[in-house]
Amino acid sequence: MSTLSSSAFARLKELARDNSVEERRELLRSITDMFLAQSSSKSESECMLFDEVVGAVVKDMQSSVRAELAGKLAKSDAPVNKTLLSFAMDEDINVARPVLENSTQLTDDDLIKVVTSRTQEHILAITKRKGVSESVSGAIVDRGADHVIASLLDNSTAEIGRDSMEKVANKAINSDLLQKSFVGRDDVPLDLLNELVLVVEKDLREEIMNRFQNVSESELDAALARSRRLVRQNFGRESREQKIAISQIDRISQYEPLTTNHLPRFLKEHDAAAFSEVLNRLSGIGYQNALNIYKGRDVDSLAFVMKALDAPLNVFAVTAAYIVGKFHAVNAVQEFGPLYQEVSHEAASRALRFWKVRNANAEAA
Repeated sequence: MSTLSSSAFARLKELARDNSVEERRELLRSITDMFLAQSSSKSESECMLFDEVVGAVVKDMQSSVRAELAGKLAKSDAPVNKTLLSFAMDEDINVARPVLENSTQLTDDDLIKVVTSRTQEHILAITKRKGVSESVSGAIVDRGADHVIASLLDNSTAEIGRDSMEKVANKAINSDLLQKSFVGRDDVPLDLLNELVLVVEKDLREEIMNRFQNVSESELDAALARSRRLVRQNFGRESREQKIAISQIDRISQYEPLTTNHLPRFLKEHDAAAFSEVLNRLSGIGYQNALNIYKGRDVDSLAFVMKALDAPLNVFAVTAAYIVGKFHAVNAVQEFGPLYQEVSHEAASRALRFWKVRNANAEAA
């Protein structure tokens, strides 16, 4: 049978009027199975009738019945959009999930409507769809929690635009969960990946550096050209300590060139501000980033910066010892030397190019 019979139409109308819950449930299942079995041969009017009647009836059914029907319709290409959207918007995630994850009949507008009006569980289901569009991804990034955005990043078929990538990069600075998914995604722009080098754990930092090693100079230059303008919240509001350090380093630089040898000297004097100002002037990574290395006892980031500056091994080792608070370390080279030797000079130099461009853009903003 290529079309629904007249008796089937009568049963569909009866479905809307039937007051017996059990009979209505069985009738609903029967009609749905018959419709889906021949959905490819249904006329537009038949689909519209099914959509209208079933959509009206099913909303009064128990969630288990709605979930059963949603599961059946989710994988069908039948144009019953009204019913599908009703399921997608259902407050019960067990009803909404199969449709949100699988239905190809939902439009981007439908999905964005769900993102902006339903729960994080609903949004999470959308992140698992095949081929999430750039506009839907943008809505998810704007409203999704970290674990939801991480799921979107893990979906290799999702299209994520540059603006959304920048927002994720900002969120990832303070989220270990996002850092892992962000770094692991193949299409993340290099300049945005680089923004996380100073904050991610060692294994993720190595992954980023490996990406840099496989990039040609032309690709690197193109990425630098796209590097966005970042304005730190506290930019233009120099602290009292920073102002003193600037004056202090200005005086010193009048009489002698600044070198990496100055770094352990100031740390030995417990002068974090002067250390940060010197590291900033030598590397161009910015005063605040340099101070964060000190405050976070971030020896790994220090190794990248100092390797890019061609600092002698012993100078790095002593500086690293002071960074972690070992002001009387006598075996600094033995303890920190292997870490420094593991860092690729080429990768460190490339990373430093990004940091310098980013900091210059921020100061120009």
